[in-house]
Amino acid sequence: MRSLDVAVILLYLIGVVWAGLASRGKKQDSDEFFTSKGGFTGWLGMVMVGFSMAATLFSGISYVVYTSVAFSAGAGIVMGMISFPIMWALLRFWFLPRYLAGGGNHPYDIIEARLGEPVRLCLSAMFILLRIGWMAAILVAPTLVLLGATGLGPEWFWPIVISIGVTCTLYTAIGGIRSVIVTDAIQFVIMGLGMLFIIGFIFDKLGMPIGEIYAQLDQGERLKLFNFSFDLTVDLTFWTVVIGLMVGNLGSYTGDLMMLQRYHAAESARAAAKAFAINTWGVIIVGVLLVTAGLLLWVWFQNHPDPALPENADQVLAYFITNELPPGIAGLLIASILAATMSSMTSGIIALAGTLTNDWLQRFGRPRTPDELLRFGRWASVGIGALAIAAAGLAIVMGSLFQTTQAVMGAFFGPMVGCMMIVVNKWRFRPEGVLLGMGLGTVAGWAIAFSPVSNLWVATGSLIVTLSVACCFRRKKTADE
Repeated sequence: MRSLDVAVILLYLIGVVWAGLASRGKKQDSDEFFTSKGGFTGWLGMVMVGFSMAATLFSGISYVVYTSVAFSAGAGIVMGMISFPIMWALLRFWFLPRYLAGGGNHPYDIIEARLGEPVRLCLSAMFILLRIGWMAAILVAPTLVLLGATGLGPEWFWPIVISIGVTCTLYTAIGGIRSVIVTDAIQFVIMGLGMLFIIGFIFDKLGMPIGEIYAQLDQGERLKLFNFSFDLTVDLTFWTVVIGLMVGNLGSYTGDLMMLQRYHAAESARAAAKAFAINTWGVIIVGVLLVTAGLLLWVWFQNHPDPALPENADQVLAYFITNELPPGIAGLLIASILAATMSSMTSGIIALAGTLTNDWLQRFGRPRTPDELLRFGRWASVGIGALAIAAAGLAIVMGSLFQTTQAVMGAFFGPMVGCMMIVVNKWRFRPEGVLLGMGLGTVAGWAIAFSPVSNLWVATGSLIVTLSVACCFRRKKTADE
């Protein structure tokens, strides 16, 4: 990697830390540290919260995978964007009004109020298991992509992982959710602008009419969007992409503490709904840009054959950036890949610190003062960041963690969606039935993950099992109800 690119990346990391520290507010207690108490007000606040949601969803893995899938298999994955307007309608008119009307200062308070402490702790434990492994994977995957594409040796693995991990942990532990949301918003803009630059650069260098580019893509069968096959073993059918991805993403938007924190950060339920609408448009735009970039990369290398092109499609984007773009610009765009990783990493740190503080520490042992909870939250953020860095070493040894990230998320997201559906709809299911349903739903998700069925169906299958089992444990309506 060229020295100017390294300098730009280092300056970017320093700039992110500065922005995170500069945006921190007055942290009077742990509630403000973890939720900002609705501190993001007005249109600017809604935009920041919305962009932060989108940046959290697009991890470094997503940033690379959307492009690589479009490069190797065509534009079919873009059909997943169809599910986002549907999800917006569901969250705007069904989930958010009911969820935020449930009261409470913390994301999982509503679970305890309606289903009891054991269910809340079960959901919290699922979230912890899910996100620790996920954070390790999002550190490893983009790092391996960069190493393979830039020609850096394996000795650079730990410097890159530690640099990202320490940078994220530093401003998260000091600034809390406010710093996370502000830096997320900045990084999401950088991601989008980076993709726009790559698309414009390829168009300019190709010097081909759009019609000719379209003809090449069509001839190469890269524009086939609709495959209505009902074969559950195929990844990119219309049904698999739209339904499978939608259920998985619903798990993130309804049961994932990382997203729930952001709803509480908005000044009102109406502001949270508007922030989610901004997130929806942001995700659609960036998703389309990523797929477009992947298609144009395919056209580029069809017209500019490169014998050194990596066989792994995940490395094509970074390879193009480091070999075709001017020094400095390449460093900035490599930094945009790191931005996708960092935005998800900080969200994971603050969410896990929040659940350890609010779901576990406050329930066991002596009562804690607000200052003690705040201090624990900060140190928990440091510990989680260190644990994620250490787990990255295990992830690279195991190998399978990166490959099965979507399966792991789906196995947990299905039960999380099911639990939230039960809570916000006030369905009269007994807590023990919900716990059993969540457990069996997770088992069913893993069974699907190790079957020939596409991993995109894992979340849907685990959701169906969760709700089916819980339905068998109805409770009678009480006089108070």
